[in-house]
Amino acid sequence: MNVKLIAIAALGKNREIGLKNDLPWSIPKEYEHFQETVLGQHVLIGRKNFESHDGDIDHTIPYILTRNKDYKTSTAQTVTSIKEALALAASDGADKVYVIGGAEIYQLALPYLSEFLWSEIDYQGPADAFFPEFLQYSWETLEEERHDGWTFRRLVKTPQNL
Repeated sequence: MNVKLIAIAALGKNREIGLKNDLPWSIPKEYEHFQETVLGQHVLIGRKNFESHDGDIDHTIPYILTRNKDYKTSTAQTVTSIKEALALAASDGADKVYVIGGAEIYQLALPYLSEFLWSEIDYQGPADAFFPEFLQYSWETLEEERHDGWTFRRLVKTPQNL
């Protein structure tokens, strides 16, 4: 089975994604969109991001990407590579895995993405975490919806082989 890797992220105008282990903004409708999208889905999350959520990603099937092979938690499975995460998802019968951050995980996943669900937030301000540069890839916009304070875009590209 071919498992699609899909990033989902909210980015400020300068690719801001975080400030002090939280979002630099509060837009409930955008966050609700995120939650509805990943509800019941397989998600790939970095250890630090996972721990900032108190070890629980509500109503998802989380895979924690970490370099620490001994890292264990009762609420998620751990993997040490994107290839391992995709193989695990395939063995679980998944057809897609959503990458939900943080910044380092997005950077690692970027070459292998088939889609990017991008919420562009009307924000330019303080941040200490940024989404990696992604415009070097060839993206096609399949969907665009404007909302108050943010714009949602669904982009697709051809992923590189793992």
